[in-house]
Amino acid sequence: MLVLIGMMSFLIGCSPLPLKYLNQVDPGITLTKITNDPDQYQGKVVVLGGTRLDEEEHDGHVWLYLRNRPLDKDYKPHLPRDPGSHEGGAYWVTVARRSEFPLHYQHWARMTVVGRVIGWKDKPTSGSREPVLGLMYVRGWGLSSNHDGAWENRIDPNYLFSTPPGLPEQKQLTQ
Repeated sequence: MLVLIGMMSFLIGCSPLPLKYLNQVDPGITLTKITNDPDQYQGKVVVLGGTRLDEEEHDGHVWLYLRNRPLDKDYKPHLPRDPGSHEGGAYWVTVARRSEFPLHYQHWARMTVVGRVIGWKDKPTSGSREPVLGLMYVRGWGLSSNHDGAWENRIDPNYLFSTPPGLPEQKQLTQ
């Protein structure tokens, strides 16, 4: 019995995500599922992997543009099997304020992101839409361990009433 308790403590302690976030997400949600049925996931808390492609700033809010990287069972991002599929697609993540986000995030080669699906952003080149997540927690891995890090949004997104700058107004969520 002690061995089992010890193993569980070790496994929980090694997770790249805090337990409070693991309890909020539905397991098995992928970028493909979100993209194929956007209404079902609007307002849901999801966990996705990614690498930073670009970023924008709107009224002091940072928008990270991430290439999706599917997660393994330990919530670590990896290359998708088929980069041309939805799993090889991209999505946006909004961060409250640049001053609240760690400076070394630009050195993160891959990230595990926990966020709430808050809307969609049109992709001008193809006419398709990409999901936008309100960032709750991120774990980043750098090319060296010196750049590894994590960040947690200290503002409970359940109490945010406004749409982040740069995102078109969405239909009201009903809960």
